[in-house]
Amino acid sequence: MAADLSPDDRDGLLRLARSRQTPHGIAARARLVLDCADVGLAEAARRSSVSRATAAKWSARFVERGVDGLRDGARTGRPATADDVVERVLSCALDEPPDGTSHWTTRAVAEAVGVSQATASRVRRRYFPRPEGSAALLDASTSILVYLDVQPTGCALGFHASGASPRGGGASADRLDVAETIVCSTLLGNPLLRSDWNAAQQDSSTTIRRALERLPAKPAASLILDMALNPAATQLLSRRPEISVRSVTPGEWLTLVHRVAEIIDPRQLSELRDLQRQIRLARRDGATRFTWSRAAAASRPAPAPAVQAETEPPAGDLTFVVRGICDEVLDGQLHFGEPISARRVSRRAGVSPGRVAEALNQLADEALIDKHGGHFLLPVPTPRDVIETYTARGLLGTAITRRLASAQTELPPVIDVHLAGIVRCNSLGLALECGEIDLDLQDELARASQMPRIGSMFIRLSLQLRLFLTIFGLNYRYPTDEILADDRHILAEIRRHDPDAAVEAWRSKIDNAARYMLTRLSVLRA
Repeated sequence: MAADLSPDDRDGLLRLARSRQTPHGIAARARLVLDCADVGLAEAARRSSVSRATAAKWSARFVERGVDGLRDGARTGRPATADDVVERVLSCALDEPPDGTSHWTTRAVAEAVGVSQATASRVRRRYFPRPEGSAALLDASTSILVYLDVQPTGCALGFHASGASPRGGGASADRLDVAETIVCSTLLGNPLLRSDWNAAQQDSSTTIRRALERLPAKPAASLILDMALNPAATQLLSRRPEISVRSVTPGEWLTLVHRVAEIIDPRQLSELRDLQRQIRLARRDGATRFTWSRAAAASRPAPAPAVQAETEPPAGDLTFVVRGICDEVLDGQLHFGEPISARRVSRRAGVSPGRVAEALNQLADEALIDKHGGHFLLPVPTPRDVIETYTARGLLGTAITRRLASAQTELPPVIDVHLAGIVRCNSLGLALECGEIDLDLQDELARASQMPRIGSMFIRLSLQLRLFLTIFGLNYRYPTDEILADDRHILAEIRRHDPDAAVEAWRSKIDNAARYMLTRLSVLRA
């Protein structure tokens, strides 16, 4: 029978549940008693991932003895594992395994934490239980992970159905290993089993808005959140009916490890290994936030070879720093007109703070960003900026396309790789990612022209446009089908070795791009 709470009892339990000084176990039990009174034993037990008998026990103990009843009595058996030991055991998934091993084993975890193997095993069984019954995590039996968002207020996982046939026999060790790192990434920004479910609800609209900006319009997506939806979040989701959402409590989040491992499409394993490395780098750098989307990752160019031709225009740290700035904007950490944090950009770009500072000074000298009072600021685009950038880009691109069309050599294969990326983004409706890959393709044309000075100036203008695209956000609408058509036209004329037609196709594209950007700028300024 659930307890009926007086106003004083309710206030006392709320204070316990929300206070950072309350031990985790007592805060969880206070929250459990509140839920028993508000939603009944069954739902309260589900939210806290305990049995109905356990929920009834703590509710009854509170009725009999008040707050003192929520404390553990004297025990005669093995002492409870301390919270810090539990967190260290679970956080091993965020660190590289010991040398000579590819996965964390229970023995390796025990040695790293300094506890017995039995203790490490008991903690892992408790927080990573194997699922019982046939309840599915998602409607689709096999899925592709497309989104991960870790914030101090909570986490989100996004999936697309892959269409692959499920494989029997449970998840492989490799899939279980990456799933453990992905699910445990919540420990980057949150204390173990973050206690305040209701407080997280207040931020759910921010989490949903961030997800909607990064999830493509199609195909349908499924989101899993460790927070309840507030009315603002529900309103946002009403505009994207193709996205379904499932909320779990923070206490349930880590229990998803085996279920996530079971639904991961094995064909994505290599990609998720790279995501695992990124999470571990974030952990090493002390990050408390981490956001990854498959669409954005796919748009990143492959790393340059160690030795490059002397004719290739240099990019130095500028490209990495500008991408770091763009990531700050996309995550809502930076808005135009605000100071740029060299430390945060350093963490995102993988470039040392000193080199970031040098790159920011260079970007300011070239008027790609603003500098006032010793602070570097994200620029506020003006129509004049857009017109000047595209005028210069049009002239430089004319020389590049004429040179490529006049040459008798073939375009490098990377051009077709980027074109295939644009085709994929067009089919998925990924406007911002399509614009990014379009700039990558144009930069590769500049490199292929073997005109270092002109190519270098062209690529510097690409950095300016990357900032413009990011500031304008997903509402920048140079339609993806027109981007694809313009690029195909340019490449076809270059491969026909018709310089005049190639130049005309290039100028047409520049006119289109400038027109759409100026239209978006007028809306933004209004």
